[in-house]
Amino acid sequence: MTRIVAIVAAVALAVAILPLPYGYYQVLRLGIFAAGLYCGIKAKSAGNDGLGYCLFFTALVFNPFLPIYLSREIWLPLDLLSAALFGFTAYSFPKTSSGPQQET
Repeated sequence: MTRIVAIVAAVALAVAILPLPYGYYQVLRLGIFAAGLYCGIKAKSAGNDGLGYCLFFTALVFNPFLPIYLSREIWLPLDLLSAALFGFTAYSFPKTSSGPQQET
């Protein structure tokens, strides 16, 4: 599940470089905030403290409750860096199999 959340977050952040309606960016804030918290908790519980803290910081930057207002020129690299972070997060977590395990 963590991989899916991280991949969806990475794609949503990559799409954010396009000129989209302001509503997309408002929803993006909420989604990235939630994804950052979720993936950060999972990373910390897996023993990857550094990744967890990076994800918590990303959640803080994108939080919708006390928003940070920046220009589009500043948000663009932040979106791309955050997309890369979530891509790395997806890569860091092992794939989960959907079927029953076979003993060999």
